[in-house]
Amino acid sequence: MRLLKTVMFEFEGSQYEIRIYNQAWDFKVKAYLNDSPANGYSYSATLPTAIDLNLALELDAIQYLVELAKHDIESKLWEKVESHIKNLNKGAAESLGCRKCGSRNIIVHLVDERDMFECQDCTNIWYAKRKTTRPHYCVLDDITEDVATQGSHEVDASVLLNVAFRPEAHKELSFEDQLKNWSIQNKLKYESFSRDGKEFIRFWR
Repeated sequence: MRLLKTVMFEFEGSQYEIRIYNQAWDFKVKAYLNDSPANGYSYSATLPTAIDLNLALELDAIQYLVELAKHDIESKLWEKVESHIKNLNKGAAESLGCRKCGSRNIIVHLVDERDMFECQDCTNIWYAKRKTTRPHYCVLDDITEDVATQGSHEVDASVLLNVAFRPEAHKELSFEDQLKNWSIQNKLKYESFSRDGKEFIRFWR
């Protein structure tokens, strides 16, 4: 989905962003604080295709979702969920679960200075959120995120060569070896192809 509009919202001294996304007639609204999800809620609507998309933002159906997001922040409903979780007294390992199949049979790997979680029942893979990042991780994280959400990711090979897998940074490994090793660690497949005279690499699982 693409970001269509951001509505600013202030509550108790904090600036929230209510972001409106859409893909054609499918709309999603979610609240963010400091560029991270403010809570676990999201709000969606599927509009009839007869509606003019240029006018969709002004419809009560979409504005209602925005008001719901604001109301849930003001009512602090998610804080009650977090309080309940704390009272469960579960350790980090006990709290892990696959959102795709519901399994708790999860293996954790350390990849690129963050945890990578792999479900042993459905092979779903996801990652811990970074607290800080670096330029080359921004490039690599874009790949893994798009593979997870879109199924694949294409990147200009020169970006990987000059930012993520620079030979001078790993003198013992060539660009090709770094690319292969990183892909294996992240359980990714890849192929090279040319387009408009440039070399690209496509990743998928």
